[in-house]
Amino acid sequence: MGKERITFSTRRFLVGRAGPFPRVVFREEVMQALDRYSHLHSAGEQGGFLIGRKQDLKSAEQYEILVERFVPIPQRSGASRLVITAEHYASVQSALERAGRGEQIVGWAHTHPGFGVFLSHFDREQHERFFPEPWQIAYVMDHQTPERALYHVLAGEWKRLPGYYVLRDMAANEIGIASPGGSSRWLKAVLAVLVVGLLVVGGTYGYSLVRELYFNPAVTQMAADEPVEPPSPPEEEQVQEEAAVQEQPPAQPVPAQTSLTPPSTIPRYTEYVVERGDNLWTIAQKLWGDPSLYRVIAEENGITNPSMISVGTVLKVPVEPRSNE
Repeated sequence: MGKERITFSTRRFLVGRAGPFPRVVFREEVMQALDRYSHLHSAGEQGGFLIGRKQDLKSAEQYEILVERFVPIPQRSGASRLVITAEHYASVQSALERAGRGEQIVGWAHTHPGFGVFLSHFDREQHERFFPEPWQIAYVMDHQTPERALYHVLAGEWKRLPGYYVLRDMAANEIGIASPGGSSRWLKAVLAVLVVGLLVVGGTYGYSLVRELYFNPAVTQMAADEPVEPPSPPEEEQVQEEAAVQEQPPAQPVPAQTSLTPPSTIPRYTEYVVERGDNLWTIAQKLWGDPSLYRVIAEENGITNPSMISVGTVLKVPVEPRSNE
């Protein structure tokens, strides 16, 4: 009895709905890594770089963005926001150039645990500084909702993409076509006869049905609550991520590690006395001109209800929350 031969193909599954250019495609293992990362870092904003390729297309869409890896950025636990530095970017870019596989930094991803998917004023400033190309993307995750969103900016205009694709490698037996070693030609012949029979007998309806079920497998939307694989131990995850970034050509020695340690991010603080009519949103607007930074004040002072603060309360606030870029 011959051994069973397993062959592989790829399928694209649509998350959300198909929308205007650009088309973004995530490898399935990248989406799984992002989901695990979001669940493991459930306090504060954490994130990292999206690594992949910009692939040119011979169509009106011009190109598509393929995301193949995720590289986390070292960040203190519970930080109120993800801070990307020039050192982070240069370290990853240098590692990609040494690997020589043609990969690029195609964007970034970060978590918004418990407060929705959006890009704050600070997030947009960081994106425009480090990811200025129109094909570079920003992916935001909130595992508590759960929600995910994908953004890019073109000519100064920010756009949320309505959907994206997940690329999955599928074995032939996953889609109902197992190929025993000595009978593959016979199976193909039988399938061909069945297809022709359906086309002849069914006419237009048969053609539509066969095209729908066999020749043009439709992408299906992934459920937002799809079970997530159990997370790997943090130590193993870190070792795998560092090895992915630091991969070297066989002829060259692999460096012991790629340093991505950011400079000190300890801000200078001052005090603010709460006045009548104040809340954390108005205080953030008054101090920094951005009410969305209210969560920085809440975090530093252990405030759970931002709208309930007493007159005369002395708050500890950073002098300039953006000074730790």
